Amino acid sequence: MVVILFILTVVGCIAVDVYLTRREKRKLAAETPGLREEAGILPVLAALEPPGGLFFHSGHTWAKIEPSGTVQVGLDGFARGVLGKVDRFDLPEAGVRVRQGEVAFAAIQSGKRIEFVSPVDGVVSVVNSQALSDPQEGKKEPYGKGWTFAIRPSNLAHNLKKLRIGAEASAWLEREARSFAEFLSLHRAVPQEVGVTLPDGGIHAEGIMETMDGEILQIAIRKYFR
Repeated sequence: MVVILFILTVVGCIAVDVYLTRREKRKLAAETPGLREEAGILPVLAALEPPGGLFFHSGHTWAKIEPSGTVQVGLDGFARGVLGKVDRFDLPEAGVRVRQGEVAFAAIQSGKRIEFVSPVDGVVSVVNSQALSDPQEGKKEPYGKGWTFAIRPSNLAHNLKKLRIGAEASAWLEREARSFAEFLSLHRAVPQEVGVTLPDGGIHAEGIMETMDGEILQIAIRKYFR
């Protein structure tokens, strides 16, 4: 009964958050049209408009609480955008225990292994077979078909305190996109053929990690995916 009440409370909070977030977005769009483009926040990453109801970890993975109580896990739009083409995903098997903030799965790309953390504690209950057979499919819908595996959570109430949701998540993703553009410029990680700049000087970073390797790749992983 306690678990059911907790889930109902979370669902209620999510519903309120979705409403407030949508209202704030409509207000922002009406008052400041074109703000994101003019501010150079990398709109090409499709990272700035996460749907309501998802909780975001600072390592750019998200958690979605299902009615059954299980939690779906996936990569956010920022991670999908900068990753580019993924050859395959290395996902945990059902029954494996994962912990919040610790490496749980990886994207394999041209021999490179880019690891990502779990947003919550628990035991893996099921893996998305579509993510295994067609790793590119999820890029189109990072918050839908792009889920990677589901977890039976073991410490959800505590874990959620460390995650972002709604307007807070949107604002954080914008800051991360800005930060990533600055990171690329600072480390000169933008090849001429990829580093197309936006009119305001922002960097077109779609798929940029396909061109990164060695130390610069490891720095990017530690900075943005941990």
